[in-house]
Amino acid sequence: MNITIVLFMILSIAFQVVGIALVPTTNGFANPTATLLSLASFCLGVFFMARISQAGVNLSFFIPLLAAGIPMASIAVGILLYGEPASMAKIGTLLTACTLIGVANIL
Repeated sequence: MNITIVLFMILSIAFQVVGIALVPTTNGFANPTATLLSLASFCLGVFFMARISQAGVNLSFFIPLLAAGIPMASIAVGILLYGEPASMAKIGTLLTACTLIGVANIL
């Protein structure tokens, strides 16, 4: 795996998390500016996923990484930007789930 693939993974996660973070500002897609920004962010995230796939990285490798990274980053956004509650049990459960996804990917 080269630096370009790592960068594409980071960009894919980042754009998808931005898209998720913008969803509450869309007002149920009634706010056209926020809606377009959210959809554009999601599209860019999927674009980088396609580039990762095109580079020959196995789906069984990068999809679990993204499947763990995107929810974790989204939870951080919810906690930090939207003031959502985060108990230690919730954070511990999520970290355990992400760890299990990573271990399953190695096996």
